[in-house]
Amino acid sequence: MSSQCIEYFRFSRNESCTEEGCRAQKFYIEDGRKFCRFGHEQAGFTQTQQDEDDFNSQGITSRKTGPVLEHTTATLNGSAAKELYLQCLQLILWKQCHWLTTVKGLSAEFQVIVRDLWTLRVGKVLYEKCRRFPFQTGTDRAPFSSQSEVDSIGLPRIRALKKENKSNSLLPKLLETLSLCYLGMLLMRLPIGVGEVLGWVTRNEILYLRAVSFENRLNNEQKIIFFPKLKALPKSMRSKLPAQFHSALELKVPLNGPALYGKIQELIFFFHNHYHMSFPPLNLPLLAYKYILNLGLPIEVYPTIERLKDILSLEFKFQAPSSSTNGHRISYPEIQLIGLIVIATKLSQPHDDITREPESELHPTLIKINWEKWVKTMANKRLGRESEINLKETDIWTMNDRRLDLYLDWFQQIMLDDRDPKVSENLLNLFPLQNVVNQRLDDSDLEMPTSRLKTIQEGLILQKVWPPGDDVSVHVRRPGELYKRYRNLTELNFYAEMFYTLAGKDTWSYSASTVGIPLKMFMGVVSQLEIQLDMWVAAERNKRMTLGEKTQK
Repeated sequence: MSSQCIEYFRFSRNESCTEEGCRAQKFYIEDGRKFCRFGHEQAGFTQTQQDEDDFNSQGITSRKTGPVLEHTTATLNGSAAKELYLQCLQLILWKQCHWLTTVKGLSAEFQVIVRDLWTLRVGKVLYEKCRRFPFQTGTDRAPFSSQSEVDSIGLPRIRALKKENKSNSLLPKLLETLSLCYLGMLLMRLPIGVGEVLGWVTRNEILYLRAVSFENRLNNEQKIIFFPKLKALPKSMRSKLPAQFHSALELKVPLNGPALYGKIQELIFFFHNHYHMSFPPLNLPLLAYKYILNLGLPIEVYPTIERLKDILSLEFKFQAPSSSTNGHRISYPEIQLIGLIVIATKLSQPHDDITREPESELHPTLIKINWEKWVKTMANKRLGRESEINLKETDIWTMNDRRLDLYLDWFQQIMLDDRDPKVSENLLNLFPLQNVVNQRLDDSDLEMPTSRLKTIQEGLILQKVWPPGDDVSVHVRRPGELYKRYRNLTELNFYAEMFYTLAGKDTWSYSASTVGIPLKMFMGVVSQLEIQLDMWVAAERNKRMTLGEKTQK
């Protein structure tokens, strides 16, 4: 037999030719006998042949298909981690701007403005990095892990690492993305307030809470907000983020108004100090009209707001940093505006039962608000979705079926992510999760402020007119007299407390646009504005007295 026609097989492990001294590693089978490559017959070998009828009778072999393991990459460190963190923030900012332009209808110019602001903000960080670490190379990005490395690096390198950790404070935070969006709207003079931005965040409409995990989408045809499991950041980016940057992007606490105001003010100072930028004032007519509409007030309070603004010399703009305004909440323009609306309402529509007669039928206080009907109308709110994150364990026992379903839907939208579950997959398959649909945004929700205002206007009270000089012997109280100042919460009556609460921190309507600060804090702001008005009144009284004395002389 020719050696070219022989089919050789390799001996299995721990098997060799039975002939002593033979080093053959291969064998062949011929006529039912086994020979090594050199022709030595192997003893103890028996060849078996499978019957043709037994073809494919071994049965079905089943194998458990495990999960496909993805290629994991080690987390980045040093400058590479910071660059990736900035890229993640930039992607989140782009998604926020995309939502504002596609859902809220902002123009394409808005994205250009926010992009330029972001470029200026990040440009300063990159400049500081180059100035602090001009000698850094790729080898400097290696992780710092052992004591031997500490000994070899030495004290200068340790100091450099401390400076690098200190430079992390210069990096932008997730809250700055919302602040940049607000500043972009402020530059365009849009009538959108900080309270409205807070409403978008608390209702999970705009990307912010747990920005690493989820984003939402609006179906404009059905007016339903869907929360599909679309990741705001690609997994390839999230897996490389260090723990400190990952936790900075995955916020699980509710956003409050003072924090957002403070960050906006901080960015205003940043652009002023580094680029000498100034931002325009609020669009007072449109924004004041929006606040008046949301609070269910008559439009006649607007002239009083203009008059109070001139008296206090308010510009309703973020001021440049100074020792007198830096850090004071009364310097925030939107809080100033809401404070003046409250004071104007208290002057023309006080929350008491004292009768005040206007002088003529043309006086703006001729029609008075029925505060009892106002409270019933404003408190008749739909089931909101802003308080889920503030719920406690004890609140579950007082929730009805509908509210409990809404809470579980919210938990599925926000708290669940794509990490491997700790529970068995077979157990999870018994309780499959369905796509969550948010509350339907029908026309009644969108037109709620207008419908409430119509209901309140139906209950307005027509006051009696008492012209001046009709009867001087009878003391007639005029609008604005017996003005009541509230210094603490215990002095508020029921109607005043409801009004202050709605003006300061709104949880009522879908189109909420109030300032979004706690009641006690808002009362302090209004009280400071009232003190300034009292000082102006005293100064005017002294001027008149001085002028009268000069006239007599």
